[in-house]
Amino acid sequence: MKISINYQTCYKFSAEVPRLVQQLKLFPTQSGNQKIIDWSINASVGQIVESHTDALGHRIYNIYLNNVTSDQKIIAKGTVHTKNTYGVMKGLNDKVHPDCFLRQTELTRPNRKIMNLVKGIEPNSIVFCHKMNKAVSRSIKYLTGSTDINTNAQKAVTIGTGVCQDFAHILIGLARYNNYPARYVNGFIANDSNIEGSDTHAWVEIFIKDLGWVGFDPSHHTCVDQKYVRFSCGYDFSHSSMIKGVKSNFKGQETLSKEINIDLQTSQ
Repeated sequence: MKISINYQTCYKFSAEVPRLVQQLKLFPTQSGNQKIIDWSINASVGQIVESHTDALGHRIYNIYLNNVTSDQKIIAKGTVHTKNTYGVMKGLNDKVHPDCFLRQTELTRPNRKIMNLVKGIEPNSIVFCHKMNKAVSRSIKYLTGSTDINTNAQKAVTIGTGVCQDFAHILIGLARYNNYPARYVNGFIANDSNIEGSDTHAWVEIFIKDLGWVGFDPSHHTCVDQKYVRFSCGYDFSHSSMIKGVKSNFKGQETLSKEINIDLQTSQ
């Protein structure tokens, strides 16, 4: 499947920004699951500089700006060819040992309610991982705007609603509690009737012996297939963000807007 993506983020500042540094993880993953046909990243202000490739295989780009007085629009666009490997990730340029992803974070740490989602089920093999994914998909209801980027798994499962980020944090916490390395993944999904139309999508990769990393999407109760385009991964949302920025001596307000257009061709 060929998927064309045009992802635009626009930052508006109410006052001059004396110093602005932005780090971008806006280049799709090159792997056995997806191949990049063409891709570009542009900014309305400043020059984008490719910095390095990190240990998780992300191509890192930076923008360094002084005395910013205008809006900053970042546009990432291009086409990626994907294929269905039934969730199994192939050919990742990943140098981090899976056991590093057993560590809980403030966003993923489970409470007793999360721990009990698969109580009594023997935690072995991929069957158990599918059961965890199913249990998490039923643990909360999808409701846009019910949580924010600071909501952790415990709060989401307590209030009973959330978005894809919350489903992902709950599954990560549950998997790690059961001694399965798990990580947060950011990207896009084509033909999505549920998830935020102007934002990225989040899912989870769980490391399974003899298979490696396997992608699960608890907000859709499915495994990752050819409709998913992978960009970044990390311990949780904050660690895998596709755009991070640091402002120095800024005394105004920042407003962020996003726009996504996704087109796909079903021919392989």
